[in-house]
Amino acid sequence: MTPPDTGGPSVFVRDGDQWVRLDVQDILYVEADDDQAHIATAQRRFTVNRTLKQVLEGLPQESLQRVHRSFAVNLRNVTAYSEGHLHLGGRQLPVGRSFKRELVQRLNLL
Repeated sequence: MTPPDTGGPSVFVRDGDQWVRLDVQDILYVEADDDQAHIATAQRRFTVNRTLKQVLEGLPQESLQRVHRSFAVNLRNVTAYSEGHLHLGGRQLPVGRSFKRELVQRLNLL
């Protein structure tokens, strides 16, 4: 049986003893944790044995934006931006100084 095509890019991540499809649009953020990364969605969180950089290299470039040395976010899910922080999925994530300029450009602030 073939899983339904959601029309957008997706990846497969390990969930116990199986691989499950994860639509890139469902990713809220990715968090670095040494040599692992945690991929957060609205429903759950997946841990993969890859660095944040490796995870981002495996995803479409326009999907996620690096905002901190430990975080990348899906800009489609950002609900608010305040100086130094992004708000999404009920969480507040930090924005690093070196990532701020590119983030502000991509957010299209008026």
